[in-house]
Amino acid sequence: MGRRICWRKAICLGIPVEFQERISLFPVELRELLEAELETGNSIVGVERGFPAAPCGAYVILARVVQPARRKSEGSIAFVERNNLQCSGEFTTLDRQFFVLEPPRSASEIGNMDAIREELIAREKASDEARFRDTYY
Repeated sequence: MGRRICWRKAICLGIPVEFQERISLFPVELRELLEAELETGNSIVGVERGFPAAPCGAYVILARVVQPARRKSEGSIAFVERNNLQCSGEFTTLDRQFFVLEPPRSASEIGNMDAIREELIAREKASDEARFRDTYY
């Protein structure tokens, strides 16, 4: 079993008691990332088991995205930017058993698919008209 998070530090960082034991099982690198985020004012929304974590692992969902300086792969931590309903980014180690997840983007950040589709159709039509100008009567 790895180094456990210090109980007093967990209290100071505002980690809810019900999450402390599960977080203590996380690899050191992910706990350090999590501690750094909590120290800068981010908070934990939940600690869960299941996808994307293996059955023996878990994941933490943060309230806000991680500070820009930390949103990268570094050392044994891999960062992947996502754009799905579960998260906008994930941090994990090579064994992919434990994850720190950023919250999903809002619908306004993702974009309106109907507007995107209409724009693409208009651009294609304008391109076709320019390309086939001589063939139109």
